[in-house]
Amino acid sequence: MFNKIKRYIKIARVFYKYRLFDIFLRESKQKQGVVDLCTCPIDFDRRSNSVKLRVAFEELGPTFIKLGQAMSKRPDIVPVEYGKELEKLQEKVQPYDFERMQEAFSIICGAVPGESGTYSDFTTLFDEFNKEPIASASIAQVYEAVYNNENVVVKIARPGMMDVINLDLDILYDIKFIFIKLLKIKTNIDVDGFLDEFKIMLNRELDYRNEALNMERFRENFLNIKQVDIPKVYWELTNDNILVMEHIYGLPLRDFRTFSKAERNRLAKLISSSFLKMVYIDGYFHADPHPGNIFVQNDGSIAYLDFGAIGKLDSDIKKDIYSVFYAVFIKDVDMAARSFLKLAKKSPDDIDIHAFKWDIDEVISRQHFSRPGEHHSDDFVKLALKYDLSLPRSFSLLERALVLVESTCLDLDPDFNLMYEVKALTREMARSKYSPHKIMEDFQMEWDSFYELIKNVPSGINDIFESIKMFKAANVIKQENAKHKKIFINSILQNLYLTILLIASVALLIWKGDEPALEIIGIVGFVISLILGIIMILKK
Repeated sequence: MFNKIKRYIKIARVFYKYRLFDIFLRESKQKQGVVDLCTCPIDFDRRSNSVKLRVAFEELGPTFIKLGQAMSKRPDIVPVEYGKELEKLQEKVQPYDFERMQEAFSIICGAVPGESGTYSDFTTLFDEFNKEPIASASIAQVYEAVYNNENVVVKIARPGMMDVINLDLDILYDIKFIFIKLLKIKTNIDVDGFLDEFKIMLNRELDYRNEALNMERFRENFLNIKQVDIPKVYWELTNDNILVMEHIYGLPLRDFRTFSKAERNRLAKLISSSFLKMVYIDGYFHADPHPGNIFVQNDGSIAYLDFGAIGKLDSDIKKDIYSVFYAVFIKDVDMAARSFLKLAKKSPDDIDIHAFKWDIDEVISRQHFSRPGEHHSDDFVKLALKYDLSLPRSFSLLERALVLVESTCLDLDPDFNLMYEVKALTREMARSKYSPHKIMEDFQMEWDSFYELIKNVPSGINDIFESIKMFKAANVIKQENAKHKKIFINSILQNLYLTILLIASVALLIWKGDEPALEIIGIVGFVISLILGIIMILKK
């Protein structure tokens, strides 16, 4: 409880230092602007306020830095100016010295802090271990080492970080109403759901086994693509607090100005094509592909790093997203509108469909005919905000990643247009889907079902014949029943007829009066009744 109070005081001081309470008051009075698809004048006051918010989050540490990064991916939660500024959040901090990292090494080794040889037991697992970190972030530090004559990097979580983050998460739930007011979050947004999702995401990032699994999956997806590398994981040294991986050498893409123009153009195509493959073929993409997470190696290939944040697309969402993207490419307004509404699970009756198609047409025009160097990857998020459409979380994550990729590629090649990559992507998707290998793979996946079907054919045929026999027998029984029923009805009718004839004959004999003809008819009827009665008795 005491630690929580201290943390509250720290947060209050930082808020006061950067005048966030004043910003809260101004934002609460300012009506959030209408979302527009055009390039609008920048709100300079809001931009200045967003810088203060970013710096405050950086000072408050890892939880708030991660929170700001998560909020930057949600334009439905924060205004555009805040989102763009929060994307710049940096995690570079002063590194802990090796002695201070001792507790983290102890957890890994299963030793007790303070005992002699605590971290040396761990470092001696390597041929060499450089105790000076090559990178330091708010959550982890990275070291160089040599393991089995191979150069590796060792990523280790800072000690006590989980306690700090869990404390901050509790406080965030307590003060969420401030962010709702401060950032003008709409009342129909599920803030609790966002915080729950953020907590799950943060816990996954803190477990380095998840990142290692992500790396293995990406490595498999790009196994046959020579120009894209994913670092190898050393599982025997990896657990939830430590990640040991292959050392990637090269230049980070943020140093692109050292490359020639031809090399920059080639890299732009390579990055865009590899990312589109992640999205539309694999359905599994890097969610934070900024230039610092992409290295250019000495042979000209690229390597992706930092797989703590990834996005996944199920087959239905992947198909819908590709339909939107492809419709924009072929300039089909109706198809783009229909696919986008399907993605948002809305029908044309839910919105002004004519105005919506007009805006879709403008999006398509900007994608194809705008000036080189303009950004358009966030057009559909703006469109969703304008028409109050709720998009899947994976789409928002993808949109933010596409913005990063597009920005990176435009820095490399000012004439870059993501639309130009769609044609090659379409061919690749068709080749992937209908290749002999894929068809054979699908057949093998379904072979058990085919085998069971073939195996059951004889018994199935036998069942058919048995069914036919049973049907025939049932028909015979049915016919017999119908025959007996008919005989029974005829018998009733005959008895009824005989009874009526007998009664009528007796009545004529009794009430014949002076009419001899009636007596004769009565006698004849009575005799006929007797004869018919005898015949019926004999038949039985």
